[in-house]
Amino acid sequence: VDISYVDNVADAHLLAGRDLLSLAKSAGKPYFISQGEPVNLWSWINDLLVRLGIPPVTRRIGFRRAYLAGWLLEIVYKTCRLPGEPPMTRFVAEQLATSHWFSLDNARADLGYSPRVATADGLDRLVAALGKKKA
Repeated sequence: VDISYVDNVADAHLLAGRDLLSLAKSAGKPYFISQGEPVNLWSWINDLLVRLGIPPVTRRIGFRRAYLAGWLLEIVYKTCRLPGEPPMTRFVAEQLATSHWFSLDNARADLGYSPRVATADGLDRLVAALGKKKA
């Protein structure tokens, strides 16, 4: 999947703002902003968990069961008027079961966007920030 480090997203917003104040090539156009290097979601999540001292995810559930669980939880939450979102939804099941990443070509061409913080550095920063909150 594609992930985005917050500093890179902020940079893209600033680049878009500058463009809108000058050439306005980006006016009305959507852009995908990410690290530019897709990652294996479960490997990335497990790396994060291990680095935070949390056991990695080792159990699996098939897509059909996850989708059914999402459907049932959506019904329970709606029927019982429970607050918030269900812990699993059909949408989440689909997203977790599907590989997807997007091209940065338009953001590079129109905005001059390039990820400043690499994926590995972003993960290091995230672990450091979460470690500080834990203490």
